[in-house]
Amino acid sequence: GYDKHYRINKEEEGRFTNEHSHINGIEAFWGTVKTRLARRRGIRKELLYLHLKECEFRFNHRHENLYPVLLKLLRDRPLF
Repeated sequence: GYDKHYRINKEEEGRFTNEHSHINGIEAFWGTVKTRLARRRGIRKELLYLHLKECEFRFNHRHENLYPVLLKLLRDRPLF
């Protein structure tokens, strides 16, 4: 059903964007999630929440090197 899709000039339509976020952000996030799910050929329903949280973390830190980010996180909040 792409016949129902239409283009939006987000700069002219103020309701689709603000100074902090715009509709492309959520589209990029769900695109990342769907790509990772397709690579795994799906996951068990009870693991979906953890998969989404991992995708959220990776998406929020996508411009950073994850190794030092994870080291700092584990140093600040040890597992036990």
